[in-house]
Amino acid sequence: MRNTKSILALAFIFLFSFQLGLSQGDPDNKYRFHKVFFYSFTKYVQWPPSNTKGDFVIAVLGDSEITPLLEEMAEIKKVGNNNIVVRQVSEENLNQRMNILFVPASEQQQFDKVKTSLKDKPVLLITEGKDLARNGSMINFKDVDGKLRFEVNTANIEQAGLKVSQELVRFGEEIR
Repeated sequence: MRNTKSILALAFIFLFSFQLGLSQGDPDNKYRFHKVFFYSFTKYVQWPPSNTKGDFVIAVLGDSEITPLLEEMAEIKKVGNNNIVVRQVSEENLNQRMNILFVPASEQQQFDKVKTSLKDKPVLLITEGKDLARNGSMINFKDVDGKLRFEVNTANIEQAGLKVSQELVRFGEEIR
């Protein structure tokens, strides 16, 4: 019963977000939707046991408008029994423990270095850029006709030692 309620809640969140659409010129509005998706992703991706102890770390590469929104979420939400900690990171400190790394469009030029740094590490790599899901990202946000959508590359997720629920894949566009 709990699983059915979780699936229905996720479906509602995604459908509601898709219906609202996004204003092209308002990044804060766009990132408000990202925040909802990030939290939903934590429920449908499974990390190895070694990465579930301690704080659940969401890292953001560089300076981004999403960071304060994620910090706001972290104040009131948990992943399982773990507190959420949001960190701003640079290319030089990608070796620290993290569960999720978000590479905003403003940092896309560093994507290849990031991808190499995280190779085979159990970190969910989330991006927002053209064709990044085909080129190493695990989840990639994109705007389709003013609506926020996401691509899921299941092969990249599995290669990193993570498991993704088929429920999540159904809500996105699966990329292989």
